[in-house]
Amino acid sequence: MVIAHLTDIHVANEGDYAGPGGEAWLPKVAKHSEEMLERLLADLAAHRPDRVVLTGDLTLTSEEAQFARARAALDRHLGETPLAAIPGNHDRWSSSAQARLERHFGDTMRGELGKGFPYCQLAGEVAIAAVDSSPFVPGADPAEVKGRVGEEQLAALASLCAGPELAGQFVILLVHHHLRLSEEDALAPDPKDPTPLEDAAAVEEALSRLPIGLVLHGHRHKQMRLDLDLGGRQVPVLCPGSATRVDHRPERTARYGLYEVDGGGLRRARVRRWDDGAGGFVWGSFDAGEAAR
Repeated sequence: MVIAHLTDIHVANEGDYAGPGGEAWLPKVAKHSEEMLERLLADLAAHRPDRVVLTGDLTLTSEEAQFARARAALDRHLGETPLAAIPGNHDRWSSSAQARLERHFGDTMRGELGKGFPYCQLAGEVAIAAVDSSPFVPGADPAEVKGRVGEEQLAALASLCAGPELAGQFVILLVHHHLRLSEEDALAPDPKDPTPLEDAAAVEEALSRLPIGLVLHGHRHKQMRLDLDLGGRQVPVLCPGSATRVDHRPERTARYGLYEVDGGGLRRARVRRWDDGAGGFVWGSFDAGEAAR
């Protein structure tokens, strides 16, 4: 089967911030493009993926209209293609954001197994499990809240993986925050994200004991691949980068992942990235240095 992976679409436009003080948000709005999202979804639909996963930050600041436009764009281009989604920190911008998220994306955050998070969707020989790493912390600036999965979700994930429904299946995990930076990213001169997954070590330790064969995440806004040794298994950890980023740097342009998977594992991982010269999306890979070409 073919799984399309997009993340950090940050749906927002200038009209969302027309009130007093809204001008402070305009530079952040300009970093992403709803027009680019439309182009990307049209390109994605042409590849007819069997399933689409979204690893968080569907909106910029959790406004009702932002959730509504994000879902409308997905439905318009993808029709009945099954979706699996998780929230990002930008989707938890207020105490009322959870209700908005549930209204517009609740049906994409459920599966045949689990209640709430983690959940698990079954797709033939493949299972897609999802955890929520984006807590809402009352009184805190959402931009400064660090990611956390927590012991309760990890224990529930272990229970799901131990069930007979997942026996012999290839299990993919969705999480918004990155577990760690790749060696290439750790040495890069660009600023590092100040809101990492603070219990990443506990998550990695838990995954070393679980039959997770692939981890998909977002948050970094930059294409990144790790191949982690988890319990003696080499597990790919993939982030295609933001799907709607407008940036002159080739490694930061809008992109999404296309992965061929079956019961035996990940067979092929490629990206479709925006190319200004071509005026459209072109093929790329997850090989080191590919993101910059």
